[in-house]
Parts: sequence; C-alpha cells; structure tokens
Amino acid sequence: MSEEHIPNQTQAADPVIASTPEPNTESWESQISRQLNKKPDIKKIDIKSLEDLPDGIIPTDLDYVAEQDANDYLKQMEGGTTEPTEKKSKKTKEVKAVEEEKVTDSFDISDLDLSKDIEPVEAPKKKTKEENIAELRKKAEAYEESLKAKDTEVLTYREKLEKLEAELERTAFERSPKFKEKYEAPFASSVDNAKAFAKEFADDESIAEKALSLRGRERIDFIDESFGGGAAAGQFLSLVNDADSKRGALEGALENYRATANEINQAEQQQNIKIVEEVNTNFERMTNHLAQKSDFFRMTGDDDNDKLVKQRIEAARAIIHGNATQNEMTVAPFLAVIAREAVAENDKLKAELAKYKSRAKEDIAVQPRISKGSSDSDDGEVRGKPKSIMESIRSQLR
Repeated sequence: MSEEHIPNQTQAADPVIASTPEPNTESWESQISRQLNKKPDIKKIDIKSLEDLPDGIIPTDLDYVAEQDANDYLKQMEGGTTEPTEKKSKKTKEVKAVEEEKVTDSFDISDLDLSKDIEPVEAPKKKTKEENIAELRKKAEAYEESLKAKDTEVLTYREKLEKLEAELERTAFERSPKFKEKYEAPFASSVDNAKAFAKEFADDESIAEKALSLRGRERIDFIDESFGGGAAAGQFLSLVNDADSKRGALEGALENYRATANEINQAEQQQNIKIVEEVNTNFERMTNHLAQKSDFFRMTGDDDNDKLVKQRIEAARAIIHGNATQNEMTVAPFLAVIAREAVAENDKLKAELAKYKSRAKEDIAVQPRISKGSSDSDDGEVRGKPKSIMESIRSQLR
C-alpha cells in the first residue's frame, strides 16, 4: 500500500482563550515562516493491524482488491516476491455481471430487421359529430334496455312480496282469537254435536263426516239409510246442515279474509264504543248516588271541599277507564273491599263525636255555685268556700 493514499493527519489546535489582544509587533513574513517550519505531530500507524485503521485510510475509488493471504502479504512487506494472483472477489464479479445484464436489457436492438421497409404510423382519426351522436345513441339504447330489465326484475320481486304479505296477512287472520271465536269454534262445535249424535244412535261417529262430504239428495238418502228414517234421521240432518252452514261461513271468511278482518275490526270498535258509553253512564249514576250517601263525594259549596271531591271523582274515573297508574289500579280492589267497613266506622265515630260535642255545650252552660263552709277563725266569722267546676257539675247531675 503506497503512501499516496494515506492522508496527512494534523493535530487539532488548542482552544483560544478570550483575552484582551496585545499589540502584535511581529511582521507577517515572520509569522508565515514560523508556521511553515512547525512540523505536524503525526502518530505512527501499525500497518499490520488492519482492523485498527481509522476511517478514510482505505481508498474507496479502487475497482477491486486482489485476494492475498497473510503469508504473501508479510513477504511483500519484507521485500520478497510473490506469484501474481488474478483472482477477484466474488462480490465484485457478481456486481459487474448484474450491471452488464441491466445494460443489455435496457437497450437491445437484436430484434431490429433492417431489410424491411418502415411501416407508416397512422394518426388517430378524429370522429365526426354524426359518429359521436351515433355512439351516444347506442349507449342510451343500451342503458334503456338495462333499465327495462331492471324494471321487470323489480316488478317480479314486487309480485313475490305482495304474495308473501298476503299469505302472512291470511295466516295472522287465521290465528287471530276473533276468527277462532267467530268462525272456527262454531264449526268445530257443530261437527262435534253431529258426531256425538251419530255415536249415540248409530254407534259410528264417522257417519257425520261422510254426511258432510255429500250434498243434496245424496246426503238425505245416506242419512235415511244410516238411521232408517224417522225422527232420528231428521234431527241428524238438521245437525249436519247446521255444520255445513258453519263450514260455508268459515270458507267464505278465509276466501275474503281482508273484508272479514275489516268487519271484525269494525264490530270490535263498535263494541268498545258501546262498552265505554255504558261505563260512563254507570259512572255518572254512581257518582250522583254516592253524593247523597257520603260526604266524600258531596258538593257543599265550599271551595276547598268541592276541590277535594272533584279530585276523588277524577281519580275514580281514571281507574275505571284504565288510565291510572299500575299501583293505583292494583290497590283499588283492596280499598273497595274495605270501603263499606271504613265508611260505617267513620259514621259511627262521627255520631259519637257529635254526642260529645253536644254534652260539652251543656256542661259549659252550667254556672258554678258558691256554698258556705265552716271556719275556725278567731273572730268567729263564717265564710263560704267556693266549689270547683267539676264539683258543681256533679252536684247538678245529682
């Protein structure tokens, strides 16, 4: 390794302490010569220890470094001769191969055929206004067709949805309590009556189902044949006809379930209105009756009393219509049970209180009397000793 590539190392200058500058009498020529004559302090480097070399010692502008073992290096340092080696590092070869491939791939003209004529490059044609309008018209027609397809699909789904809604509505109608009460239960009851009659007189309840499956003259002939005519056959025929009419009403209700449901709802609303009117009428009658029987509901003309009476009446109205709180409606039956006993006891207490008040008035009206009493005074004068109020009352009662 030559000395040309080893940079000179200079010693760092001592820090300058700030002080008042003294007048420099030395000329600039002597300063320059003194600085040039001063030798830098360069530390010796142990070349054998390659790991201790400082950064920047080994040059980085070399293409490659020849591989050399330690013995050959020592011989070369001692001045001996070694056989020249032409080996290069594998890493350097791989890097050069990759660079060559990149250069080859980036600019490859092996596919160029100079024997062929140059093909003319056609410039893109600019579309005319008519062509643009035709293209837009085609797009609009395609969009319109897609809209029609989507409308058809939406219509199909809507029909399916309506069928499902109708099926759900019919199922809900069939399971409603009103339908079971008005149509299903009467038909089932009439069929059971016909089966019971057939079981009792012909010992075969299946006759009822068979008779219901027949109509007209066939039903009459079948019943006469099963019961042998007579009154039993006529009575069974009336039972079967009643079941048949109930079945017709049931089938008609299922067929026109929407109209039937509206009729049931209207009838229920009318029934509710009738019940509310009847409740209000009975409530007013009871209010007037209690106003004559109890002071709690009697208007006296006093503002405070009448205000309390109105509050009691409105609270009772809220309970009877179901508008009161849950606690008030729950406790109302318990209070109603003890109401008569409480009212009777209250009347009894009022009567006793009135009795005591009248007696107190009589006692207050009695005036106390003064009676004479004995006295053992020295002068022998006899003075009357007044009685207490209670003693006067007792003597008056005697």
